[in-house]
Amino acid sequence: MKFMQYNLSGKIVEQYSCDFDQLKANPIGEKVRVTMDNGKICVGFWDTFLGQCKVETAEISQYDLDEKTSKLRSSNSIVTFVPTSRIAKLEAILHSNPRWGTGPTNKFEFPKPVKIDPELDPFKNWPIKITPSQNS
Repeated sequence: MKFMQYNLSGKIVEQYSCDFDQLKANPIGEKVRVTMDNGKICVGFWDTFLGQCKVETAEISQYDLDEKTSKLRSSNSIVTFVPTSRIAKLEAILHSNPRWGTGPTNKFEFPKPVKIDPELDPFKNWPIKITPSQNS
């Protein structure tokens, strides 16, 4: 199996080939694109924890989402179950879950950078600790 992990701008930050049970990364919650050995592609969010036990089936979920308006139609997820023995390629985007600030979408795409208005930054008035190395 080939594993590729991208940052939010689409740059590959890690890639390697291994058996599924030797996967070093744990893409839990990240947007993934899974290519099966028959060429079928599944896109969604990785919902399977990779702990110490052998994982036979991975869950990939999608939001019940209207892609045009980015509004949820319901609180239900659409889940696809994928046999891990059939995964030929697993691609993941770091920090791609909407809980981390990206827009809600079920598409495997790299979000546009978010620009924060400095006046609306909730941390702008927090105290800043100056370390000795910053004084020089």
